[in-house]
Formats: sequence, structure tokens, C-alpha cells
Amino acid sequence: MKKMRLGEIADVIAGQSPPSKTYNSTKDGLPFFQGKADFQEKHPKIRMWCNSKKRKEAEPGDILTSVRAPVGSVNLCDRLSIIGRGLSAIRPRSGIHADYLYYFFKMN
Repeated sequence: MKKMRLGEIADVIAGQSPPSKTYNSTKDGLPFFQGKADFQEKHPKIRMWCNSKKRKEAEPGDILTSVRAPVGSVNLCDRLSIIGRGLSAIRPRSGIHADYLYYFFKMN
């Protein structure tokens, strides 16, 4: 098996904190995931929404990984969403299967 660096097969998108006044529970905007507290077994649970124009987005098929304690937990993004500073999205490049990367990170 050939070893490759993550940057050769995927792009990493760091989350950012949109203004807190843009957070809501009325489904205005996109689902907003902040960290491991939003994670379930495989896909994150929507607890909050955000309507900020200043945002970092995760797309379906991105692997979400927590970058704040506890670091390293992963979920698979199943919808367009906004990610906060506690998460990064790993976006597989063309020809790389998201499920493969997801299970690789989950097991390591």
C-alpha cells in the first residue's frame, strides 16, 4: 500500500466562529455544528442553525473531525452545513471515497 499525505488526497477546511447573534433554533440558515457535542454514531445531529454570511461550510461527504478536546472524534457530514472553530472538514478529492476515509480515521 502506498503511503500518501492527507494534503495529497483531500482538502482540510478549518471551521470558524460566526457571530453568535446569527445562531438560532428556528431553522433560519444552515445547520451549525460546533464540535463533538453535535456528533452521533456516524452523522451529526442538528441542534442549532446559523444564518451568517461569514462562515466556513462543510459539504455532504466531508469528514468532520473535532479539533478541540476531545480531539480526533469523527463524523460524516450528510448535508451542507456551517462548521465552528471546534471542527475541521476533510474534503476528499476526486476519486477518493469519503466512506473509506471516514472509517480510516474512525479506526485510527
